[in-house]
Formats: sequence, structure tokens, C-alpha cells
Amino acid sequence: MENKQRTGHSPEVENILLKKRILKLESKIATLELINSLPPASNSIYNDILDNIPLAILSLDTDGYLQLVNLSFIKLFDFDKTKLNAKLHINKFRPFKGTTLLKKINKLLDNQMQFDHEIKLGEIGNTETLFRSRGITILSDEEEVISYMLIIGDITKRRLAENNLIKAKEKAEEANMLKTAFLSNLSHEIRTPLNHILGFLELLLLNDTSNEERVEYSTIVRGSSEVLLKRIDDIIDISKIETGQMDIRKEKVNVIEFLADLYEDCKTFKTKYQRESVDFLINTFHDYTDVVLLTDPVKLRQIIISFVDNAFIFTQKGKVEIGFKIKDKNGICFYVIDTGVGIEAKHHESIFEHFRQVDNSSTRKIGGSGLGLAISRGLAQLLNGNIKMQSELGMGSAFYLNLPESIISLETKSTVHLPADNVYDWKNSTILIAEYEEVDYNLLKVILGKTNAKLLRAKTGDEAIRLYHENKPDLILINFDLPVINGEEFAKIIKSKNSMVPIIAQIDFANEDNIKRAKTSGIDKLITKPIQKSNLLNTINDLIINSWF
Repeated sequence: MENKQRTGHSPEVENILLKKRILKLESKIATLELINSLPPASNSIYNDILDNIPLAILSLDTDGYLQLVNLSFIKLFDFDKTKLNAKLHINKFRPFKGTTLLKKINKLLDNQMQFDHEIKLGEIGNTETLFRSRGITILSDEEEVISYMLIIGDITKRRLAENNLIKAKEKAEEANMLKTAFLSNLSHEIRTPLNHILGFLELLLLNDTSNEERVEYSTIVRGSSEVLLKRIDDIIDISKIETGQMDIRKEKVNVIEFLADLYEDCKTFKTKYQRESVDFLINTFHDYTDVVLLTDPVKLRQIIISFVDNAFIFTQKGKVEIGFKIKDKNGICFYVIDTGVGIEAKHHESIFEHFRQVDNSSTRKIGGSGLGLAISRGLAQLLNGNIKMQSELGMGSAFYLNLPESIISLETKSTVHLPADNVYDWKNSTILIAEYEEVDYNLLKVILGKTNAKLLRAKTGDEAIRLYHENKPDLILINFDLPVINGEEFAKIIKSKNSMVPIIAQIDFANEDNIKRAKTSGIDKLITKPIQKSNLLNTINDLIINSWF
């Protein structure tokens, strides 16, 4: 009775607990005797083996205290080996605190639940380092647990390699799918004109074919032959670029003459694609009388024509415009802008890849091999240049060919700005004027009256937003101090919907604070009053013609 009160257990339970403690002590004694029975050389060999294993190894006794660590563990956790003599419990080991690994270890100690677990230990290296940890029980001959072992290894590189292999596999599968789609599309693109050629040639051989029909059939055969030749040329060009066999022959090129000739040749695209509602323009408003490049004119022409061709394909109404800009007086940028369907941001890079189109399906409405832009980029690189683009879905596209360090001669006009009268023809452009002052609006109306631009007027910021959504203007001219919604807030709202539309703000006084506010809101140009006619016209021209530079 006295023993039961002292321990809280009956004598039978006490005997069972005592037997268990005796078994544990016997296991520990047996382990120590085994270790002590080994010759010193054997102990040294085992320690050397453990220390040369590249995995961190930790041994715990049955109560969870550290009893053995190897050299890899010491290095990985910067562990002080003298702590083994101080009976350090695993729950007090700082690198494991608060981790799922410690929870796994405690389940191993309490319930002998072995584990194989992956974990990121923030205390070690960077947070992206991934470790694999295993917890196992060590049993005696009598199947009694005598200790626990933890094995921890850094598997970051292996997992990275596995992920890279998976990505490479996915990329290879995607490339295979693209090639399959390409071959299917190419088969269609070759067979279609070939069928036209063979079919209409057969009709031409019939005796009852009239002269009018012969002319019509011959025109179809010629057009289909040109399409077929273009497809074959594309395949040959991409093969030459890929194998490094494309020849570049540089010579002097007069840019103004070159672009004028190219413009005349590209006029046929209006008829070819039946784009009567599309205006084809060339920007001649620049300050140069002579620009000479050293480049390959054939490759240069091929790139720009590819841009123009695409622009007409994807533009149903509005305009397609070509031009150039001088950069740093030794580099040039050719551009083609359109008001077509535009391209989603997610496709901006992929359309330059081989066999890629925005729509790769067999039911797509637009033909082509999907090699045009890939060829253009390859040619641009061979000319020591690069291609960039800007586009938003439904807002049109702009493609740029940059050729740095290519200009060998540059002459400017004697007068920088042409006379204001009848210089600017913006008949295909819409300008939204947000101005509440009647006198100021009338002044702007007079200045812009001879430019042929379509003018819209709003007296308040909210009215200007409504007119913007209804008309999608090419440029917005606002008073910075608009009522209801001021110019700063108006610009933020518009730029959040279309970052490419240019906005000019008029302001009475451009102090440092106003300039900062205008820039932050997305306003492209700030003009102080009183308005100077030539300054306004030239500013608008720079933005409305080259709005994406």
C-alpha cells in the first residue's frame, strides 16, 4: 500500500516498468561492450567510413539525445562535437526547431514511425536548398529498439537536374508538336497553290476556253506560283540561317531612296489583300536630306517587306505606315506600324520562334508557314541589328528594325522645321482635345485646322473619358487643370487601359512638382502656355506619327 501511494502504480505495473528499464540498460551496456570490444583500428576504420560518407548522419539514443554525428553533419550544421558529452536533446537542436522534420523525428521516437521526407531548412544556406531526410530505427537481435538514425542529404542539384530534364522533355514534345503542326500547315500551304496551278493549267488546255477566261486562269496560275515560290524560299532561308550559310553582302544604301522604292512596291499589298479601307503611308516628315547606310539591301528589304506584308494581312481598316528614325546619329530604326488586330502580350516572344503563329490550329483563317518573323529576326542578327515590337490586342502593332552603328553619311536640312501651312497631313488620325476654356479651344482648333485631323472636344475629364472609349483617338491633348476629373487623374485612367496612346498636357506653369506629377501619371509631353504653334505641331507630329518610339 505504501509503495502504491509513493509511485501512483500498483506493484504489478511497477514490475513491468522496471523490466523495461532493465532491458534498455542491458541494450546500452551491450552496445558499449560491443564498441569497447573492437580493436582501436576497427573503431578508427568505422569512424573514417562514417566521416567519408557525403551524407549527414546523426544517431539518437532511445530518449532522443544525440550520441553520434559524422563529419558531414558537423560541416552542414556547424555543429560543436563537444555537445555530445553534454547530453543535447534533439528538441533543443536549433536548426530543427519549428520544422516539419522535428515533428517527424518526435513521431519516430514516440511511435517508431520511420520516414523519408523532403524539406527546406532555412537555417542552412539559402531557403531554396532542398534536403532529403530519412529516419530509421536500429534494432537489437531481440528486435528491441536500441537507437535511431537520421540521414540528411542535399538534393537541390539532383532535383534541379530532374526539373531541367522534365522541362527539356516538355520543350522537346512542344517542338515536336510545333513541327507536326508546321508540316501539316506547310503541306496545306504548298498543296493549295499547287492544286490551283495544276487545275487551271488543265483548264487552259481546253479548246473551248475563251480569251477572257485564259487571262483570268493565267493570272491565278501566276499568283499561285508566286505563293508557292515564297513558301519554298522561306524553307531555304530558315535552313541557311540555321546552318550559318546565309551570305551577307554589305554595300552603301541611300535610305530615303530605298524606302521610297520599297513603298511603291508594297502598294500592291492593298490589291493583293483587298484592303481598300486601309491607307498605306510613308512618313516623310524628318530632318534629313541624305542618309547612307552600310548594309545588305536585299536582306534589309526582305525584313521590312515581311513587316508590311504582316501588317496588311492583319489590318482590315485604318492605316499601315512605314518610316525611319535616326538614333544617336550613327544608328537607324526602321518601323512599320498598323491599326490591325494587335497581338496579346503572351505571344510577343513566341511569334518569333520557328513554326509559330498566334493561331497554330488547322482551322485558322490566316495562311502562312509561320517562318516569316523567325527569318526576319535571323536576318536582323546577321546585319548586327535586332527586332523589337510593341502591340496590344485590338490596338494595332509596331515592329522595329534597329541597325546600330550602320550610318556612314548623314545630312540634315538647312531648316529644322518646315513652314506650318499644309505640312502635316493627319487625315487618318483623330485628336481628342480636352479643354474647358472656349478661347483656348478655339486657338487649338485654328492651329490644328489645316492638318486634316479629325478633332473631338470634351469640356470635362469625365466627358473626355467617354469620348476616348467611343472613338479610340490617336492622340489626346488635355488641359492639366480639367474640371470634374483633372488631367493627372485622367492620364492615369487612360494609360491603365492603353499605355501606348500619347497624351500632351497644357499647363500654365511647369514647376518641378507639376512635372513630376505629369510624369508619374503617364503624360508624354508637358507644354506651357502660351502655346507656340510650331512647337505644338512638331510635338504632335513626333507623337502621332511615331507614337511607340
